[in-house]
Amino acid sequence: METRTPDNEHSEIIALRQALSEAENRVEKTRAEWSAIYDQHKALREEHRQLKHGYEQLRLQKGGFGFKMLLLAGFAGTVVALAACFVYLKLQPKDPHTLAFEHFRHEHLFQYELAISKGQLDIVEQSLRNELENPDNQAIKPEIAFIRQLITTTKRHCK
Repeated sequence: METRTPDNEHSEIIALRQALSEAENRVEKTRAEWSAIYDQHKALREEHRQLKHGYEQLRLQKGGFGFKMLLLAGFAGTVVALAACFVYLKLQPKDPHTLAFEHFRHEHLFQYELAISKGQLDIVEQSLRNELENPDNQAIKPEIAFIRQLITTTKRHCK
């Protein structure tokens, strides 16, 4: 067995105290490091949360922008299509039959209505015979003949 002397015990106590002091210093140093790492982790988590939130906002903005642009493009296409249809319908050439009938109606309808209301069916019938012979009305000859037959039939039943 080892014999202990007061100097030897004293040096062991000093060594133990130094070891304890070093251990406490290491504990404090480790706590400080852990605290720094924890704070850094907390800051990184907050930064990650902010980045994620910013990304979500940007994604929503881009998605909203895309939807708005899609809606705008659809609306613009509809307006252009309606304008093109309107222009086509206004500028398309009319067939000769339609043009001749519109001209005939514009020239004679009021006169015929007035003569019929006064009971002058003979004048209307004679005018319709003349219009049948007019070369400008060849496209609407069946319509004029139909109107003439109606007037002739009406005249016969009115006498």
